[in-house]
Amino acid sequence: MTGWHKTSRHERGYGAAWVKTRARILARDMHLCQPCLAMGRPTPATQVDHITPKAKGGTDEDDNLQAICHDCHAAKTEREAAEAQGRTIKQRTQYDKKGRPIW
Repeated sequence: MTGWHKTSRHERGYGAAWVKTRARILARDMHLCQPCLAMGRPTPATQVDHITPKAKGGTDEDDNLQAICHDCHAAKTEREAAEAQGRTIKQRTQYDKKGRPIW
């Protein structure tokens, strides 16, 4: 397999059921990035994100999922990776315990 993933998306739990969940969450959130929307900046969402990462006990339940744009998802993923490595990075915004932005 090429790329940085050592397993397929199906092996990581992103198969047919995830495709349906993703469509449902994007529709629920009106295809708008929830972190951007909270800042008053409507931005099209292209991805669905776990608010609390699965690695930290998050689930695929709807209340732990949000529509998110590529830029916000990349920044959140970078921040989570830095935290896992004990590094800190400059954070664009503050987040509550559920990973939701605080303004």
